[in-house]
Amino acid sequence: MTMFKKTDPNPQLDIFTAPSMQLGIRASKKYSDPNAWHNQFYSLVTTKIDEEIFKPLFPEGKKSGRPNASIRILVAMSVLKEGFGCSDEDLFEKCEFDLLTRKALGMELLTDVTPSIDTYYLFRRRICEYQERTGIDLMQLCFEQLAGKHVHLLKISGKCVRMDSKLIGSNIARQSRYELIHTTLVKFLKTCTLTHLSPEQEERAKEYLKEDSSKTVYRSDSDTLQSNLARIGNFIMEMLAVFPATSPAHDLLLRLFEEQYVVMDGKAVLRDKKEVKADSLQNPNDPDATYRAKNDQKVQGYVTNITETVEEGKPNIITSVQVETAVFADCHFLQEAVENSER
Repeated sequence: MTMFKKTDPNPQLDIFTAPSMQLGIRASKKYSDPNAWHNQFYSLVTTKIDEEIFKPLFPEGKKSGRPNASIRILVAMSVLKEGFGCSDEDLFEKCEFDLLTRKALGMELLTDVTPSIDTYYLFRRRICEYQERTGIDLMQLCFEQLAGKHVHLLKISGKCVRMDSKLIGSNIARQSRYELIHTTLVKFLKTCTLTHLSPEQEERAKEYLKEDSSKTVYRSDSDTLQSNLARIGNFIMEMLAVFPATSPAHDLLLRLFEEQYVVMDGKAVLRDKKEVKADSLQNPNDPDATYRAKNDQKVQGYVTNITETVEEGKPNIITSVQVETAVFADCHFLQEAVENSER
C-alpha cells in the first residue's frame, strides 16, 4: 500500500476515457451541467472533504498499512450510501457502473478504479477503532468541517438555529443481530439429522447452512434485513418443535429464541431491541458473554439531535448531529449544538 497522500485536486482528463468526450451533445450537456446533483455533490461535498482529518489513522513509521485509495472518495462514498439509503452492494454497483455517481465522487475517467470493498471496510473499521481509543469521531469532525464551509460559502450567520431530536435504533445492531441468530441456528443444525425434517424444511435448513450471514447483511437494506429476521425466527420455532431438547446446542437455540423473539398468533415476532436484556446471548461460541456496561449504564438505543441554521432567504444547513444514549436529556444538547453552529 502507498503512503498517505492527498487526492490530486486537478486530475488530467483523457479524451478517450472521459465520458463527457464520448457522450452525445444532449447527454454530455446534462452530464456537465454544474447545477446537476452529481456536479453539485462533487463541488460542495467531495472536493471539500479535508483528508488531513483522517491522517491519524495512518501514523508514519507503523506497518499497519497505508491507504491505497483516495480518502476523499471513501468518505464521499459513505455519504452517498446514506443519501441513497442503499446496501453496500448497491453502492458499489453504482460506483462501478453509474456515470453520475462516479462523477459525484470525482472518478471522471472510465479507467478510474473504484476502491475495493476490503479497503472500504478497513477504512470504516479504523475510524471506529480510533474513536474507541481516543473518543474522537473523525466522521463527525469531517461533517462539521463541511457544514462550516457551506455556512461560510452561503454567508449564513448561524445566529438562529433550530433543534429537533429523535429516538433511533442502531442499524449496526440489527446487522449483528441477524448474524448472531443465524450463527446460533447453524451451530444447532450441524448437530441434527436433517432427514427427520419435511422436504421443504430440509431444503431451507441446507440454505441456512450454506449461507454466509455477513454477505447477507452486506447485500441487504434495512427492510430486507428485518424480513430475514422474521423468516429465520419462524424457522427456528419449527426446529425447536421438531427436535427434542437433548443437546446443549438445542438449549442454546431455545435461549436465543426466547431472548430475541415472542410468539404472537402462532408466529415468531422479533422483540424490540430495548426488550432484550443485557445478559442475553452475544455469541454462541461464548454463551456467558454479556453486553458491556459503562458507568453502570447499559446502552440499548440512541437519541439523535439535529441542529440546523434558520435564516430567511437562505437554505437551512445542518450544522450538528449529536448521538447519545436514549437516557440523555434533550436540554443537555443545547450548548454544544449552539457552539457548533457559531463556528
